[in-house]
Amino acid sequence: MKMIDILEKDKDHLLTELAAADSPDKAVIALENEIDKLLLRYNERCDSERERDAAAYMMQAVRLSLPLIDSTGRTKVWEHDEGKAAKAKTPVMAIILLIAGIALLIFGLFPIVMLALADTDPSGRTELFTRFGSVFSGIVVLFISGALFGRPKTRKTKELHIEIRVDAEKIYRHFRTAILSVDQSLEEIRANERWSKREQAGNIDGRKATTPEIELFSDLLAASYSNDPEYALEKIDEIKYFLHKQQIEVIDYSENTRQYFDLMPGTAAGTIRPALIADGALLKKGLASTGK
Repeated sequence: MKMIDILEKDKDHLLTELAAADSPDKAVIALENEIDKLLLRYNERCDSERERDAAAYMMQAVRLSLPLIDSTGRTKVWEHDEGKAAKAKTPVMAIILLIAGIALLIFGLFPIVMLALADTDPSGRTELFTRFGSVFSGIVVLFISGALFGRPKTRKTKELHIEIRVDAEKIYRHFRTAILSVDQSLEEIRANERWSKREQAGNIDGRKATTPEIELFSDLLAASYSNDPEYALEKIDEIKYFLHKQQIEVIDYSENTRQYFDLMPGTAAGTIRPALIADGALLKKGLASTGK
Protein backbone atom coordinates (compact mmCIF):
# COMPACT_ATOMS: atom_id res chain seq x y z
CA MET A 1 0.00 0.00 0.00
CA LYS A 2 1.23 3.49 -0.84
CA MET A 3 1.32 6.34 1.65
CA ILE A 4 -1.05 8.40 -0.48
CA ASP A 5 -3.69 5.66 -0.10
CA ILE A 6 -3.34 5.77 3.68
CA LEU A 7 -3.57 9.57 3.60
CA GLU A 8 -6.73 9.57 1.49
CA LYS A 9 -8.43 7.25 3.98
CA ASP A 10 -7.58 9.72 6.78
CA LYS A 11 -8.44 12.84 4.74
CA ASP A 12 -11.66 13.84 6.53
CA HIS A 13 -10.10 13.53 9.98
CA LEU A 14 -7.05 15.56 8.96
CA LEU A 15 -9.16 18.31 7.37
CA THR A 16 -11.21 18.56 10.56
CA GLU A 17 -8.08 19.04 12.66
CA LEU A 18 -6.66 21.63 10.24
CA ALA A 19 -9.92 23.57 10.20
CA ALA A 20 -9.90 23.66 14.01
CA ALA A 21 -6.35 25.07 14.07
CA ASP A 22 -6.52 28.82 14.71
CA SER A 23 -2.86 29.44 13.84
CA PRO A 24 -0.20 28.09 11.45
CA ASP A 25 1.74 26.61 14.39
CA LYS A 26 -1.22 24.45 15.43
CA ALA A 27 -1.69 23.36 11.82
CA VAL A 28 1.95 22.19 11.77
CA ILE A 29 1.33 20.11 14.91
CA ALA A 30 -1.66 18.43 13.24
CA LEU A 31 0.47 17.57 10.19
CA GLU A 32 3.29 16.20 12.37
CA ASN A 33 0.81 13.84 14.05
CA GLU A 34 -0.40 12.75 10.62
CA ILE A 35 3.19 12.01 9.52
CA ASP A 36 3.65 9.73 12.54
CA LYS A 37 0.46 7.84 11.69
CA LEU A 38 1.36 7.49 8.01
CA LEU A 39 4.82 6.16 8.80
CA LEU A 40 3.52 3.70 11.41
CA ARG A 41 0.85 2.26 9.10
CA TYR A 42 3.24 2.10 6.16
CA ASN A 43 5.87 0.19 8.14
CA GLU A 44 3.24 -2.33 9.27
CA ARG A 45 2.64 -3.25 5.62
CA CYS A 46 6.23 -3.00 4.35
CA ASP A 47 8.49 -6.09 4.34
CA SER A 48 11.62 -4.35 3.06
CA GLU A 49 13.96 -2.94 5.70
CA ARG A 50 15.55 -0.73 3.06
CA GLU A 51 12.15 0.77 2.19
CA ARG A 52 11.27 1.38 5.83
CA ASP A 53 14.57 3.20 6.44
CA ALA A 54 14.12 5.30 3.29
CA ALA A 55 10.53 6.14 4.26
CA ALA A 56 11.69 7.31 7.70
CA TYR A 57 14.35 9.61 6.22
CA MET A 58 11.99 11.09 3.63
CA MET A 59 9.16 11.69 6.10
CA GLN A 60 11.63 13.43 8.39
CA ALA A 61 12.45 15.76 5.49
CA VAL A 62 8.72 16.43 5.02
CA ARG A 63 8.40 17.16 8.75
CA LEU A 64 11.21 19.74 8.60
CA SER A 65 9.56 21.47 5.63
CA LEU A 66 6.12 21.81 7.26
CA PRO A 67 6.68 25.41 8.51
CA LEU A 68 7.31 26.44 4.89
CA ILE A 69 3.88 25.29 3.68
CA ASP A 70 1.64 28.15 2.57
CA SER A 71 -1.26 28.00 5.04
CA THR A 72 -2.60 31.57 4.79
CA GLY A 73 -6.36 31.80 4.49
CA ARG A 74 -8.92 34.48 5.43
CA THR A 75 -7.54 37.49 7.33
CA LYS A 76 -9.71 39.11 10.02
CA VAL A 77 -9.01 42.62 11.37
CA TRP A 78 -10.85 44.28 14.29
CA GLU A 79 -10.41 46.97 16.92
CA HIS A 80 -10.37 46.17 20.59
CA ASP A 81 -11.19 48.83 23.22
CA GLU A 82 -8.69 48.41 25.97
CA GLY A 83 -10.94 50.31 28.45
CA LYS A 84 -7.95 52.23 29.74
CA ALA A 85 -7.99 56.04 29.94
CA ALA A 86 -5.06 57.90 28.49
CA LYS A 87 -4.39 61.24 30.13
CA ALA A 88 -4.74 64.24 27.79
CA LYS A 89 -2.80 67.47 28.14
CA THR A 90 -4.54 70.82 28.96
CA PRO A 91 -4.63 72.97 25.80
CA VAL A 92 -2.07 75.84 25.92
CA MET A 93 -4.62 78.19 24.29
CA ALA A 94 -7.01 77.65 27.20
CA ILE A 95 -4.35 78.79 29.67
CA ILE A 96 -3.54 81.86 27.57
CA LEU A 97 -7.23 82.80 27.25
CA LEU A 98 -7.72 82.33 31.00
CA ILE A 99 -4.91 84.74 31.81
CA ALA A 100 -6.12 87.25 29.19
CA GLY A 101 -9.70 87.08 30.50
CA ILE A 102 -8.63 87.73 34.09
CA ALA A 103 -6.49 90.67 32.92
CA LEU A 104 -9.41 92.16 30.97
CA LEU A 105 -11.72 91.85 33.94
CA ILE A 106 -9.21 93.55 36.23
CA PHE A 107 -8.61 96.21 33.62
CA GLY A 108 -12.33 96.84 33.23
CA LEU A 109 -13.71 96.48 36.74
CA PHE A 110 -11.17 98.48 38.73
CA PRO A 111 -11.74 101.83 36.91
CA ILE A 112 -15.49 101.24 36.86
CA VAL A 113 -15.50 101.09 40.61
CA MET A 114 -13.39 104.19 40.82
CA LEU A 115 -15.61 106.09 38.31
CA ALA A 116 -18.75 105.09 40.16
CA LEU A 117 -17.39 106.75 43.28
CA ALA A 118 -16.44 109.97 41.52
CA ASP A 119 -18.47 112.61 39.63
CA THR A 120 -18.71 111.69 35.98
CA ASP A 121 -18.47 114.11 33.10
CA PRO A 122 -19.01 113.26 29.41
CA SER A 123 -15.41 112.10 28.99
CA GLY A 124 -15.81 109.99 32.11
CA ARG A 125 -18.91 108.36 30.71
CA THR A 126 -16.90 107.46 27.53
CA GLU A 127 -14.27 105.92 29.73
CA LEU A 128 -17.00 104.06 31.58
CA PHE A 129 -18.37 102.54 28.36
CA THR A 130 -14.85 101.52 27.35
CA ARG A 131 -14.38 99.80 30.65
CA PHE A 132 -17.73 98.04 30.32
CA GLY A 133 -16.59 96.76 26.93
CA SER A 134 -13.41 95.46 28.49
CA VAL A 135 -15.41 93.65 31.15
CA PHE A 136 -17.69 92.13 28.53
CA SER A 137 -14.68 90.99 26.45
CA GLY A 138 -13.15 89.47 29.57
CA ILE A 139 -16.31 87.52 30.21
CA VAL A 140 -16.35 86.18 26.64
CA VAL A 141 -12.68 85.19 26.80
CA LEU A 142 -13.18 83.45 30.13
CA PHE A 143 -16.16 81.60 28.70
CA ILE A 144 -14.07 80.32 25.80
CA SER A 145 -11.27 79.39 28.19
CA GLY A 146 -13.70 77.50 30.39
CA ALA A 147 -15.04 75.64 27.37
CA LEU A 148 -11.53 74.50 26.52
CA PHE A 149 -10.85 73.52 30.11
CA GLY A 150 -14.15 71.66 30.18
CA ARG A 151 -13.09 69.23 27.49
CA PRO A 152 -12.41 65.68 28.70
CA LYS A 153 -8.90 65.35 30.03
CA THR A 154 -8.80 61.63 29.21
CA ARG A 155 -9.37 59.52 26.13
CA LYS A 156 -9.72 55.81 25.59
CA THR A 157 -7.21 53.90 23.44
CA LYS A 158 -8.05 51.16 20.96
CA GLU A 159 -5.84 48.26 19.91
CA LEU A 160 -5.87 46.88 16.37
CA HIS A 161 -5.99 43.06 16.14
CA ILE A 162 -5.20 41.01 13.03
CA GLU A 163 -6.11 37.31 12.90
CA ILE A 164 -4.88 35.16 10.01
CA ARG A 165 -6.93 32.00 9.64
CA VAL A 166 -5.39 28.90 8.07
CA ASP A 167 -6.82 27.41 4.87
CA ALA A 168 -7.32 23.68 5.59
CA GLU A 169 -7.90 22.73 1.94
CA LYS A 170 -4.77 24.59 0.79
CA ILE A 171 -2.63 22.95 3.48
CA TYR A 172 -3.97 19.49 2.57
CA ARG A 173 -3.17 20.00 -1.12
CA HIS A 174 0.43 21.00 -0.34
CA PHE A 175 0.84 18.12 2.12
CA ARG A 176 -0.64 15.63 -0.37
CA THR A 177 1.85 16.79 -3.02
CA ALA A 178 4.72 16.12 -0.61
CA ILE A 179 3.41 12.61 0.16
CA LEU A 180 3.09 11.88 -3.57
CA SER A 181 6.75 12.80 -3.96
CA VAL A 182 7.68 10.42 -1.13
CA ASP A 183 5.68 7.60 -2.78
CA GLN A 184 7.46 8.21 -6.08
CA SER A 185 10.88 7.93 -4.43
CA LEU A 186 9.84 4.76 -2.56
CA GLU A 187 8.60 3.23 -5.82
CA GLU A 188 12.04 3.81 -7.35
CA ILE A 189 13.62 2.03 -4.38
CA ARG A 190 11.21 -0.91 -4.78
CA ALA A 191 12.05 -1.14 -8.48
CA ASN A 192 15.78 -1.18 -7.72
CA GLU A 193 15.27 -3.93 -5.15
CA ARG A 194 13.26 -6.03 -7.63
CA TRP A 195 16.00 -5.63 -10.21
CA SER A 196 18.69 -6.50 -7.66
CA LYS A 197 16.84 -9.68 -6.64
CA ARG A 198 16.43 -10.60 -10.29
CA GLU A 199 20.17 -10.24 -10.83
CA GLN A 200 20.93 -12.31 -7.72
CA ALA A 201 18.61 -15.14 -8.75
CA GLY A 202 20.58 -18.41 -8.86
CA ASN A 203 23.41 -17.03 -6.73
CA ILE A 204 24.97 -18.95 -3.85
CA ASP A 205 26.65 -16.69 -1.29
CA GLY A 206 26.86 -13.85 -3.80
CA ARG A 207 28.17 -15.93 -6.74
CA LYS A 208 26.51 -17.75 -9.58
CA ALA A 209 25.88 -21.42 -8.94
CA THR A 210 28.05 -23.62 -11.15
CA THR A 211 26.70 -26.36 -13.39
CA PRO A 212 28.12 -29.18 -11.25
CA GLU A 213 26.53 -27.67 -8.14
CA ILE A 214 23.15 -27.43 -9.80
CA GLU A 215 23.42 -31.00 -11.09
CA LEU A 216 24.39 -32.29 -7.65
CA PHE A 217 21.50 -30.52 -5.96
CA SER A 218 19.14 -31.79 -8.62
CA ASP A 219 20.29 -35.39 -8.16
CA LEU A 220 19.95 -35.14 -4.39
CA LEU A 221 16.43 -33.87 -4.71
CA ALA A 222 15.62 -36.63 -7.17
CA ALA A 223 16.96 -39.15 -4.66
CA SER A 224 14.76 -37.71 -1.92
CA TYR A 225 11.72 -38.03 -4.16
CA SER A 226 12.55 -41.56 -5.43
CA ASN A 227 11.79 -43.47 -2.21
CA ASP A 228 14.65 -45.76 -3.32
CA PRO A 229 17.27 -46.09 -0.52
CA GLU A 230 19.96 -47.51 -2.83
CA TYR A 231 19.51 -44.70 -5.34
CA ALA A 232 19.64 -42.16 -2.52
CA LEU A 233 22.87 -43.64 -1.13
CA GLU A 234 24.39 -43.63 -4.59
CA LYS A 235 23.68 -39.91 -5.00
CA ILE A 236 24.97 -39.16 -1.52
CA ASP A 237 28.27 -40.83 -2.44
CA GLU A 238 28.54 -38.41 -5.31
CA ILE A 239 28.85 -35.61 -2.76
CA LYS A 240 32.32 -36.92 -1.79
CA TYR A 241 33.45 -36.81 -5.39
CA PHE A 242 32.04 -33.32 -5.86
CA LEU A 243 33.85 -32.06 -2.73
CA HIS A 244 37.05 -33.78 -3.81
CA LYS A 245 37.02 -31.80 -7.05
CA GLN A 246 36.73 -28.69 -4.89
CA GLN A 247 39.85 -29.91 -2.96
CA ILE A 248 37.75 -30.63 0.10
CA GLU A 249 38.33 -34.01 1.69
CA VAL A 250 35.74 -36.00 3.64
CA ILE A 251 37.38 -37.60 6.70
CA ASP A 252 35.93 -40.54 8.64
CA TYR A 253 36.57 -41.13 12.35
CA SER A 254 39.58 -43.15 13.47
CA GLU A 255 42.15 -43.02 16.23
CA ASN A 256 44.40 -41.02 13.90
CA THR A 257 41.69 -38.47 13.03
CA ARG A 258 39.89 -38.11 16.35
CA GLN A 259 41.21 -34.54 16.73
CA TYR A 260 38.85 -33.54 13.94
CA PHE A 261 35.75 -34.84 15.75
CA ASP A 262 33.46 -34.09 18.63
CA LEU A 263 33.05 -37.38 20.52
CA MET A 264 29.99 -38.74 22.23
CA PRO A 265 29.24 -42.06 23.87
CA GLY A 266 27.44 -44.73 21.92
CA THR A 267 26.92 -48.46 21.58
CA ALA A 268 29.58 -48.75 18.85
CA ALA A 269 32.47 -46.64 17.67
CA GLY A 270 31.99 -44.94 14.33
CA THR A 271 31.44 -41.82 12.31
CA ILE A 272 28.16 -40.01 12.80
CA ARG A 273 29.11 -36.97 10.71
CA PRO A 274 32.37 -36.79 8.74
CA ALA A 275 34.82 -33.91 9.12
CA LEU A 276 35.70 -31.66 6.20
CA ILE A 277 39.32 -30.64 5.57
CA ALA A 278 40.89 -28.49 2.86
CA ASP A 279 44.65 -28.30 2.44
CA GLY A 280 45.17 -29.60 5.96
CA ALA A 281 42.85 -27.00 7.51
CA LEU A 282 39.68 -28.08 9.32
CA LEU A 283 36.58 -26.62 7.65
CA LYS A 284 33.89 -28.45 9.59
CA LYS A 285 34.40 -30.61 12.65
CA GLY A 286 32.88 -34.07 12.51
CA LEU A 287 30.85 -36.01 15.07
CA ALA A 288 31.69 -39.55 16.15
CA SER A 289 30.73 -42.21 18.69
CA THR A 290 33.50 -43.76 20.82
CA GLY A 291 31.56 -46.90 21.67
CA LYS A 292 31.55 -48.62 25.02
